[in-house]
Amino acid sequence: MWIIDLDGVAYDLPIRDLRKLITGTMADLYTWDATWVREMIKAYHEENPISTKLYDLLMIDLAMPNEFYKNIKEVVYEPELFLDDQAISLIQTIVDTDQTKWPVLEEIKDDWKGVNQTV
Repeated sequence: MWIIDLDGVAYDLPIRDLRKLITGTMADLYTWDATWVREMIKAYHEENPISTKLYDLLMIDLAMPNEFYKNIKEVVYEPELFLDDQAISLIQTIVDTDQTKWPVLEEIKDDWKGVNQTV
């Protein structure tokens, strides 16, 4: 018998690990840093070239509430245990950090337009 757990199914885009690295680091720093994000994308591009279309997908993926989902999905399974003061603090931290994400994404969204995509 085989069981397929659809909760973990995802498209494995080449930039998925880059998105996870960026969002995880920004969550650890409690703020988004455009310089750090740009340098990480540049370093990744040097080893794994990012096309303009793939960069657009990265921007879409970064815009998703990944950290919120990662941390808050447990409420679905055990809401009576999860919804406490610690959860309230976690949610506020995610909201505060997310407020710094949008200016960074706006600043870097056009970085890849007109850039030579060859390495």
